[in-house]
Amino acid sequence: MKQKLISILVFILLLQGFIILPAHHVLAQEDTSLTLKLNRDFGYGLGNQMQGRFSYRVSGPDDLERVVFLLDGESIGEDNEAPFRLQFQTDDYALGPHAMSAVGYTSSGIELHSNVIDRKFVSGSNVNNTELWIIIPVVVLAIGGRIIASRIANRGRHKTGKQALSGVYGGTICPNCNRPYAIHFWSLRLVTTHFDRCPHCGKWKMVHRVPFELLEAAAEAAEAADATAEANNPPPSPTNPEEKFRNQLDDSRFDDSA
Repeated sequence: MKQKLISILVFILLLQGFIILPAHHVLAQEDTSLTLKLNRDFGYGLGNQMQGRFSYRVSGPDDLERVVFLLDGESIGEDNEAPFRLQFQTDDYALGPHAMSAVGYTSSGIELHSNVIDRKFVSGSNVNNTELWIIIPVVVLAIGGRIIASRIANRGRHKTGKQALSGVYGGTICPNCNRPYAIHFWSLRLVTTHFDRCPHCGKWKMVHRVPFELLEAAAEAAEAADATAEANNPPPSPTNPEEKFRNQLDDSRFDDSA
């Protein structure tokens, strides 16, 4: 009796193995799905909004023979050969949210379902308004950046000595006015050179980093040139009559002709 029960159990297990394994294999095949992607051919796409000409693009198993393209569950076209693709225009359909998907059929008759892509079709006027909201902040930031850069550049005007030699990229000597200054961190770097603005003369020039000894010598030369220019060009004589009269009285104290 015990041997009969064992034989029956073995038979049942073998029978389950023959039934379950093929069924599991078929299920594994049926679980194979398509991959749906959207390609923007010509138009606008930002977030979940889209407007213009787009394409369904579907990839799947090697034995995929036919693909039906769906919009909100309704067929809008099909393709019978790879690459499986369908181009469409959003203006041909109602504005608002839509669900895009695809169904494929293999040579063995298996039906495959793709992922679903949710998008919102918008009109051209909405696109223009959205683009303005993008462009305006970019323009404002660009103008603000130029103003800040100009203020930073002007802060260093007429500085010499060690103040002019410090900087992230080191210091340089302006080819136009021969004065040293620190290369600005916002300068346009081209390999080993920088397109930078001199804070002394205001000229934009291609410059490169200069050793500290040359910068120090240029700073001393600039200070000497400033001192010489100040000595050779004394301040103008006063034009105020009262002040002029006071100066004449001061000079008369040393006049011995009286």
